[in-house]
Amino acid sequence: MLLLDITTFELENSVKLFKRWEQVLSRGAPKGVKVLNRWFEAGGERIITVYDVESIKDYATYNLLFTDLCHTEVFPVVGAEEFKKFVSKCMDKLSPEAKIRSSV
Repeated sequence: MLLLDITTFELENSVKLFKRWEQVLSRGAPKGVKVLNRWFEAGGERIITVYDVESIKDYATYNLLFTDLCHTEVFPVVGAEEFKKFVSKCMDKLSPEAKIRSSV
């Protein structure tokens, strides 16, 4: 499952946060959690990360290690192509009248 999280932190916590990340990641990748990509906001107070996780529990176990230093919003996400296929299948199941209404 893909998750996108937006981590917000105060600049004064950045050194502590980065040190903790180093400690956690030095033990190896967390079980069931793979970081696909990570971006830092130019202002330095937010990090956007996309994870591939085996379960929400694996993500929560990893994320709980940082909750005293930052705030995280997390969203399940779907790739654009996968979503397009899903929507297409849903549209195919609609009646002709519903298709007309949804295209207006």
